[in-house]
Formats: sequence, C-alpha cells, structure tokens
Amino acid sequence: MSMNQDPLNKAAETFFGLPYLFPYQRLAITNILEGASALGIPLRSPEGGASAAFQASEDREALGRQIVILPTGSGKSLCFQLPALFLEGATLAIYPILSLMTDQERRLRERGFDPAVVRGGQSPEERNALWEKIRSGKSRFIIANPEVLLTPAVRETLRTLNIVHAVIDEAHCVSEWGESFRPSYREIARILDAAGTRLATAFTATASEPVLKKIETYVFGGEAHRIIGNPDRPNIRYQAMGCLLRDLAVRDLLLRNRLPAVVFCASRTGTEKLARYLRNELHHKEVRFYHAGLSREEKKTVEEWFFAHTRGVLTATCAYGMGVDKPDIRTVIHRDCPPSAEAYLQESGRAGRDGRPASAILLWGHDDEERLKRAETDRFSRLLEYARNVHECRRKALLRLLDYEGDLSVPESGCCDVCEGEASSVPREVPSLLAFFRRNNRRYSVSEAAEALAQIGQFRWSRDDAKTAVLQLIERKTLRRLANILWKDTLSPR
Repeated sequence: MSMNQDPLNKAAETFFGLPYLFPYQRLAITNILEGASALGIPLRSPEGGASAAFQASEDREALGRQIVILPTGSGKSLCFQLPALFLEGATLAIYPILSLMTDQERRLRERGFDPAVVRGGQSPEERNALWEKIRSGKSRFIIANPEVLLTPAVRETLRTLNIVHAVIDEAHCVSEWGESFRPSYREIARILDAAGTRLATAFTATASEPVLKKIETYVFGGEAHRIIGNPDRPNIRYQAMGCLLRDLAVRDLLLRNRLPAVVFCASRTGTEKLARYLRNELHHKEVRFYHAGLSREEKKTVEEWFFAHTRGVLTATCAYGMGVDKPDIRTVIHRDCPPSAEAYLQESGRAGRDGRPASAILLWGHDDEERLKRAETDRFSRLLEYARNVHECRRKALLRLLDYEGDLSVPESGCCDVCEGEASSVPREVPSLLAFFRRNNRRYSVSEAAEALAQIGQFRWSRDDAKTAVLQLIERKTLRRLANILWKDTLSPR
C-alpha cells in the first residue's frame, strides 16, 4: 500500500496537518482499531461510510487493553484522537487535573472538534445539553476526571452514551495518587464497566515495572498489552544540585538559565511565597504561581498568560504540568524533590517539547534526608540517590530507575552535569562557607557570622539567609560551636 493510500496517514494529514506518523504512534493506533474490530465495534471512514481497512485477520481482542508508554512530546494525544475518527461511537478521555482537561479541550477545538467537557459544578441543564451533544454524534470526545465520572448520576448515564473507547491519560497517577489522596483512581475499572467499554488505552510518559503492574490491576483487572517507547529526551540537559537555601538557588539558576521557566514546589503556600520572592529578587514582573487552590477563572488566566509568554516564570505544584503543551519551556527547576523518578521525569519533561535544547534541574538538601527518615519509601529513596549521585550519567540513571533496558544514545554534549564533570555531592554553599570559617576560625558567633556573610557581595545573602545556612552546617556537624571559655560560642570548621 502506498503512502497516499494508507488511511492512517491520509487521516493524519487531512485532519491534523501531519505528513506522517511515528512508528510507535502507528502501532498504538493500529492496535486500537484492530482491537475494536475484534470486539465487534463498527469502524467507518473519517470522510463517511463504512470502513473495512482495519478488520483484524486474527483474534486481537487482547489489544483492546493496552498501556502505551511514550516520552513527553511524542504525540500521545494523537494516538487516541486519530482512531476516534474511525470509531462508531464516542471516545472518553480521563484526566487527573483541570489544567489537562482544559488543554485537551483547547487542542481539540483548534482541530475543529467539539468536545463535551464534564466537570463538577455543572447544572442539570448543562449536563443534559452535553449528553444530547454526545448521543447525536455532534461530539466524538468526552473529557472528564475520575471523580465526576463516579458520581451516581453520571455513572448511570455513561452506558447510554455509546462510549466505545476509554482513554486514561497520565496513567501513572493510578499508582502515584490512587493509593494516597485520589482513591477514585483505584475505581477506573468501575467507570469502564459502567460505560460498557471493553476497548481501553492507558497512556503515560513514565512508568517502572511496579507502576505498570498497578495500572494493569486497577484499570484492566489483570494483564494488558504494552507498547514501550524509549522514554529518553535527548534535548534535555539534566542537573542536580544540593543547596542549603533553596529559594536563593532558584533565583541564581533563573539568572543563568533561559526562559520561559517552570519551578515546581511541593506546596501551594510554597508556590506563592516563591513567586513573591522571585518578583522582588529578579526585578521581573512576569512571575506568577499556579496550584489547585486557585479558582477555575484564575487558573485559566494563568494558563493563557504563561502559554503566550516568552519570558515568563511560573511557580507551580504538580497541578500544573502533566500533558500541558507549552512547547518552548526552556528550563524546569524542581525546588523540592518529587516523590519518585516517574514524577520527576514527567514534570521535567515539560521542558523542550519543541525539540530544542532545554534544562531540567533538581534541587536537594538535608531536609530531604530528614523527610526520608520520617516516611521511608523506596521510590523516594531511589530518587534522592539519583540526586546525590556524581558518578553515573544522570540520563542513564533515570532510565535505570524506570527499568528501561533498551538502547540509549547519550548526547556528545549537553547531556548532564555528571558527564560534564560539574556534579557535586555537597550543597553548593558549603565550600565557600567552609573557606570563610577557615579564614575566620573561632572568630564569630552565629549572629556575628551571619552579619559578616551578609556583607560579602558574592553571596547576595540577607542576614537571615546567612544565619539559616550557618545553622544548617552546625546541624550537619560540618561546623561546631565551641564551649571553651576562651572562644565560647564561636564557630570552627570540623
């Protein structure tokens, strides 16, 4: 069959303006359509009329249940948007957060589709209008989160909507969130059962073997076919940096790295405090914050601002990021360590979706070690080990944490700080601080040292910053506070 006769390539070019499909995209799409055929789901031509192009020559029902793992920026959305054109019925796309739902709605509307977005707070009249739009065939796509789909009224309606394909995007959330604060993710199978949908695809950019097993259990009730692409992003340079003063480290990194940038924080309060700090320190007005506590209107305003801005800095929790398609983010900084390598790769993958060089920087510190002592988890322990590593290529280390065993071609330049000989196993402030205290051994108390350090231009520290750093060195036993009567309370390096 020639390229022009290929129905998938023809649909990709006609409806999406794409001259070709990548091999993994073609494989995922073909599996969906052949799985549909094996399950007895009617197929049609996107231009109208019946289609027999994907009648399976063997039993391919197993391919109706598949997990697709493709790196960020590789076009996962197309893998379910394109087959929806061939399926006689609706495609349900399940997302974890509102920003993803909004982003997918925007992209579908740009391509001429009219998706039905089901979200909390809608009136009965609004819902009825959506159901009618789906039943009449005016909408091929339903966008929702698992919580709204599990409400009794929506769950009872699902079977009446002729949903033939269910898509679970960012499927690693089944493991990341389903066993902690989003129990609805353990109920995905109930949603599919309520809709009467046997054709389902779970998509993610990152997943280790334990995560894949949980997706298979909670979504498919057993095994699923897997399509695993190379999760590497060769255009991203990886770096990890220890620090005593995280906000100052973020400030200095933003001064040295390209914008636009996203800075991920662990808490809502942290995003707001950091945004205010950066506006003041950088004298840069284009800094905003984003988290789940914002109203729908506030989120939309921030999303639209950041999407259009070429010099913006966004401080955000994990509520922003997954699947949001801003292609030109040049730098992603993690002020706080995420809970796992999967989460880190997912969020750092926001950088460089346009394929151009970008940077991903992970900050770590003594408080991460304390956090690990309080709540020992193997996945966080492994990520912290990655952060402190100064011997193994970071790219290889991350992929090893995902159990990836395929070929990996490491870039000759711009790979990571380890390969370039710039990685350090100690926080960035420690060498300068120790040099200061060696020059001034037994001279200063904590308060006096903080005052002196604040006067040194190379640090650009406030007195409070300097005091915090000094106290951390004492806590780490890198500095000692003397008790000898001649030098009482003065500081000396160990």
